[in-house]
Amino acid sequence: MSTNLPRCWPKRVLRLVSLFLFAAICTSASLTHAATNKSPVLISDANSTRAVALEAVTLKAEPFPLTSTVKFSNDTRTRICIFAMNLELLPGEGANAFSADAQDAAGKRYPLRIEFVGAVPPALDAQGNITSDFRGITMIVVRLADDMGDVGDVLLSLNLHGMSSNRVRVAIGHTGGGPADDAGSVPTPAPASPPPVDPPLVPDAYTGPASDADAVRFLDQAAWGPNAVDLAHVKAVGFQAYLNEQFNAPVANPGKGSNYPDLTFPLDDQATACPSSSPGDPNYNQNVCNRDNFSMYPLRRTFFTGAMYGQDQLRQRVAFALHQILVVSGVNPLNRGSWMTIYLQSLDRHAFGNYRTLLNEVTLNPSMGEYLDMRLSTRTSPNENWAREVLQLFSIGVNELNIDGTPKLDGQGMPIPSYSQTTVNEFTKVFTGWNLSPTLIGPGINNWRDPMVPRAGTAHDGSAKTLLNNQVVASCGNNQACAQTDLTAALDNIFNHPNVGPFIGKQLIQHLVTSNPSPAYVARVARVFNNDCDALYPAGCSSTRGNLRAVVQAILLDPEARGDVKTAHHYGKLREPAQYIVGVLRALNVKSFDKLSTSDGVLDTRSTVDFTGSLDQPVFTPTTVFSYYQPEYEVPGTKILGPAFGILSTSTTLRRANNVNTLIYTGVSANLTSPTAFSPDRPKGTSVDLANLEANASNPDAIADQLNALMLHGTMSTEVRNSIKTAMNAIPTSDAAFARKRAQVAAYLVATSSQYDIQR
Repeated sequence: MSTNLPRCWPKRVLRLVSLFLFAAICTSASLTHAATNKSPVLISDANSTRAVALEAVTLKAEPFPLTSTVKFSNDTRTRICIFAMNLELLPGEGANAFSADAQDAAGKRYPLRIEFVGAVPPALDAQGNITSDFRGITMIVVRLADDMGDVGDVLLSLNLHGMSSNRVRVAIGHTGGGPADDAGSVPTPAPASPPPVDPPLVPDAYTGPASDADAVRFLDQAAWGPNAVDLAHVKAVGFQAYLNEQFNAPVANPGKGSNYPDLTFPLDDQATACPSSSPGDPNYNQNVCNRDNFSMYPLRRTFFTGAMYGQDQLRQRVAFALHQILVVSGVNPLNRGSWMTIYLQSLDRHAFGNYRTLLNEVTLNPSMGEYLDMRLSTRTSPNENWAREVLQLFSIGVNELNIDGTPKLDGQGMPIPSYSQTTVNEFTKVFTGWNLSPTLIGPGINNWRDPMVPRAGTAHDGSAKTLLNNQVVASCGNNQACAQTDLTAALDNIFNHPNVGPFIGKQLIQHLVTSNPSPAYVARVARVFNNDCDALYPAGCSSTRGNLRAVVQAILLDPEARGDVKTAHHYGKLREPAQYIVGVLRALNVKSFDKLSTSDGVLDTRSTVDFTGSLDQPVFTPTTVFSYYQPEYEVPGTKILGPAFGILSTSTTLRRANNVNTLIYTGVSANLTSPTAFSPDRPKGTSVDLANLEANASNPDAIADQLNALMLHGTMSTEVRNSIKTAMNAIPTSDAAFARKRAQVAAYLVATSSQYDIQR
């Protein structure tokens, strides 16, 4: 826990704080400190939810002015002291583990910056003797938000590890008004006898069986959502064993370390590769040829089939996250499945490998070379696209970062750029002189399979270059050997920049767990990236930098990820379309249309509905190098990060419901004639099998319980439950198909609820 005082706070002030708190405790009722309650407890007075709080500089009680009357710095915004108990902190955790917010009468929430967290010192008499000990009470100093006006009473809460405290009433500007107290809220005064110091949080080893609710949450994060079989397995073996299984799970194409099969490379010229007819082949069809060779169709089928049924769920989730960080888009001219396959195989192969190795493979991947123009960049005609994006998006970001992902600031409080245009120019020189391997795959087929190689001649700019952190790469000549030397030096320089751990680590957290990780969570993950032995779970470590296996484990087993429930309002993530659609299908026992086998995985443009493309996530064809959405996107009207909300609109919200309606009520029919009977687009189709729900159709509560456990980890609201029961009871048992209809309406209402939309 941080004990660094704000510079304006002499120890005399803390003594006055202790006297203030002593007075508050002496007039309070007793509150039992519940050791099993993992939520923080904010201290209120004895008879209401009004906080025990004081202005941090003047020590005056509420109402608190917006601006401090005592000026200690240029930032005169008021700071408020609040007091908390029941905090379980990892060793070394401090202010960056917490967040706080306040809500006014209009429902607007204001994030409050936490500036200090520390134990309240004991109260002393004139002789220096301790008269009261406050060791079990923590003082937290919060800064009022800049956009907060004279709003009167607000409800203030504190968040730690995804758990929210009770909300206490604080007066801003004037006393009165404000929102009503939360339902069931009660006064939370400090105990008459000071509580003991909270013990440090000891991370669970996760070697034993897992609880039902946390196992569901874990599979939402580490897989494409829970199904009955995987849920039972995870509960039985526990999280650590499941992770080890996943890290070592076999793949369909072991030679490439990937589930994506090696596809045949067509002739580069599409018109020649897929002519209107082929007299020598009676089964030839131009539409089939174009579909299989010049579209994402075969890759998307592999993707969706693997997501629905694959045994290496974690590899797939991490690889898809990496695809959204190290972006290549299969748009023209990269609309060849065989070209994109090499890129996707790299992501699979190194999802649990080393980020430096992955960065090297992606840099020299022919598809990336085409997408960001590196293969066309030469000494006499340089192109800066790859140099800029590898810095901005794939490694360090635009601003210098602390290890916890927060920006470093200069003397004027402004972010410090991590590179300049001059830096981009220098890296552009590094990446000149590369192209496809000259070894042809076949006549008329350039080598889009093997890594790019240095061009012959003097295409590389071999002049001296100044890279990140002023590292100088000496001149080495405009030749092939120099191109390789420069590339190695540059990628090492990027990989070892201190930004990479927090920049990449935070994005992986956002894709797997929560859009708004605390800085402390980011720091723990970044430390593992920097050194896999600097971890809560270091078993088998080797002091390696960039170990993605260790990073993924750190993300999924962190205290901020684990637990049966998370209550902080900003915790969690909107299920992106691919996760949303596949999650519903897995939970509802996805099968072929006739329910006799497995789905064919056709859920894109050649399905009856483009299930993710219609939701603005066309798998493998993001519209820009910034991916389907940006990691720093804020939910409109809030200060809360919600990346996937960037593609949620009125239209896509409606389509989410419509798409789920199609899956549950209609399914995707098999089409045995398009384009041809011998090679149809949808050979088997897709549907859900609700037999397990139908078996309880006469008991709406039982169906609600089943869906609550599997899809909502036991958090179903009363409103959702009542809606389900009302809708099911509206279908009379006299209806011959009542069992199917009741199961369908219940599944639909859960899958389209806001509770399921948000992965928490």
